[in-house]
Amino acid sequence: MLESAHVLIVDDDPRMVSMLERWLVGAGYSVTGVTTTQAALSALGSNVPDWVITDLMMPMGDGMDILAQTLSRQPRTKVIIMTAFGSEATRQRAMAHGAYAFLSKPFSRQSLLSVLDRDPSALAAP
Repeated sequence: MLESAHVLIVDDDPRMVSMLERWLVGAGYSVTGVTTTQAALSALGSNVPDWVITDLMMPMGDGMDILAQTLSRQPRTKVIIMTAFGSEATRQRAMAHGAYAFLSKPFSRQSLLSVLDRDPSALAAP
């Protein structure tokens, strides 16, 4: 039996974290959800995620900070940036700094799962 991939969700909106947790747990992923940049950085040190899905704009730090910290600490972890305030320039900046994908809110469950599923090195959900 294959182990499920672990996903760290970071968003200052607890409702968004909860919704993404439901979507991903329902798809067989192991999920940790946090609502602050500080909690995200702490989680990176305690349990190496296969994926980080982070909001771009948050009160204390942002998704670009989490992207940089994730890739410096865990270079094999893939980071997806999500935002309701994205532009093409923002997407290009995130991708140039190593983001695996960039999702504009609102997005569908299927859109998110398609991003996760397109990575052949991701661990398969059971």
